[in-house]
Amino acid sequence: MASPDPADDFTVISTASSHSLFPTFEASHSAPIADNDVPFTAALRKQYPELNVTTVPTTNAPLVQYAALGHATATLDTETDSLLRWRGYVGPAHRGGNGSLGDAIFFAKYHYTWGSEDFILFTVGSAFSQLQYILKEPSINDGENTLSHCAKTDALIWAVVAVMQGDADKYIYIFDNYWMRSRELWEQVQHASWDKVILNPSTKHALTDVAGTFFDSEETYRKYGVPWKRGVIFHGPPGNGKTISIKALMKTLYDRKDPVPSLYVKAAPATGHLKNVFQLARSMSPCMLIFEDIETIVSQSTRSYFFNEVDGLASNDGILMVASTNYLERLDPGLSKRPSRFDRKYLFPLPDANERALYCAFWRKKLEKSKSDIPFPTKLDKAIAGITDKFSFAYLQEAFIASLLIIAREGAEEEDGGVEDVADLAGWFDGVHSRRGGGDGDELRGYKLWRVMKKQVAMLRREMGDGRDDAIAKAKGSGDLTMLLNALQGMQTMSLNDQPRERERDAWPSSSAAAWFDAVGDGLPVSSADARTQVALSGSTANEDMPRTVEQMLGAGIGKKKIFTESAFEWRQ
Repeated sequence: MASPDPADDFTVISTASSHSLFPTFEASHSAPIADNDVPFTAALRKQYPELNVTTVPTTNAPLVQYAALGHATATLDTETDSLLRWRGYVGPAHRGGNGSLGDAIFFAKYHYTWGSEDFILFTVGSAFSQLQYILKEPSINDGENTLSHCAKTDALIWAVVAVMQGDADKYIYIFDNYWMRSRELWEQVQHASWDKVILNPSTKHALTDVAGTFFDSEETYRKYGVPWKRGVIFHGPPGNGKTISIKALMKTLYDRKDPVPSLYVKAAPATGHLKNVFQLARSMSPCMLIFEDIETIVSQSTRSYFFNEVDGLASNDGILMVASTNYLERLDPGLSKRPSRFDRKYLFPLPDANERALYCAFWRKKLEKSKSDIPFPTKLDKAIAGITDKFSFAYLQEAFIASLLIIAREGAEEEDGGVEDVADLAGWFDGVHSRRGGGDGDELRGYKLWRVMKKQVAMLRREMGDGRDDAIAKAKGSGDLTMLLNALQGMQTMSLNDQPRERERDAWPSSSAAAWFDAVGDGLPVSSADARTQVALSGSTANEDMPRTVEQMLGAGIGKKKIFTESAFEWRQ
């Protein structure tokens, strides 16, 4: 009699368990698909016919993130289904940190517990979407079934949303090809203040008034049948307060009794992006919609669509559009010259001497508030303003920050800077400041901040590329003495100084120009324009017999080098 086969006691299963979703996921991603949700939902309903299946986008209510905050528990289940994830390095949030390793999960199954309720949770990601599938038994006593809504699942979603959106007012939406919430920008806005904005008082008042009046005037607009919308443009050279004014305006609107949110658009290169921008703006109105560098947003390919969004059938009631640009002349006329779109334009020019002095006073008060031991008398406000002509607020800020950092290095400001002409330019600034009525030149040199600031301003002028070197090169080629004088002084004209200040040393704006002048000596031809160029000899008083023009000086035997080194020049504003 044959012995029994041990295999007869077992049932051989040749197919995989039907309670696994991963094969469906794998199959759908290995072939062209139209929508992941269709095969996934069908597979789950087939595998769990007794459970209710609810699909929720991760961006709408992130359940795993909610659990990570401690409000629920999410335990990976790798026994009954598979796991698909990427592992990699996540950089530190701030410089100096070590970073960490993190996961990007594309497929996972969790046992999810919230309070006394248990759920099955699948998270499924792709290049197109990130979906969550919540499985829960329906409450038959409440009339639920597998295809109805599930009250307990709905309660979980509401709980997640309540936590995630509980501080929604502490974020600002930024559009940079897609919408994102920025806590960082919100915190910057909270520190913004009109007190930190150096602007013409009338302009500052107009900016705060236009926003406040607009959002307070809904009934007036409706009374006269006018669409309740408006647009303004902030324009001017870079670094002169457009961005900080926008942030101050955002803070003003957030501080209203009924806060007005702001939406910040940085990049929207396609018409689909602009559609998303205006959709959210309309859903959040009344609001302020900000377009940073609008000339980069409204391009040839998107201009028509943008205008349709602004002027079309869709209502833009309650939307105040604020656009910024450094180049008003580059804007499409449909933006800059169409009142129904952007009806007011505000210029942010380079600060004048008074505004520069106010900015210096702003820094002086900051140092006083921080109890700094750096001497900063009020007389330096006007002095620094006098040597920073044509500086933007951004350049002024850089000059202050660089100077204070150098002073903080304990004596480093006394070292040679290594930048050509910095020392000469710094000395030259003393003369310019004195001849403009600043006075106290010798006394100011006793202040470390003044000495360092002069060097930093000289370096920044070199970096600004203000065309002075090109002008000197052109003067060399022409052999025109007047042109050279103008190039050296960085202005187009010179005026007679009745009481020139005697210099302690040569104060050449450019050592290369000085070397060139030494080389040509007295061989430079004098043009007719030179005879009309008025100069004054250093250390002289009014004297009718004193030679005044370049031609007269040359005739009196005064060499060109002596004219430069012993003459006082001043800029004519």
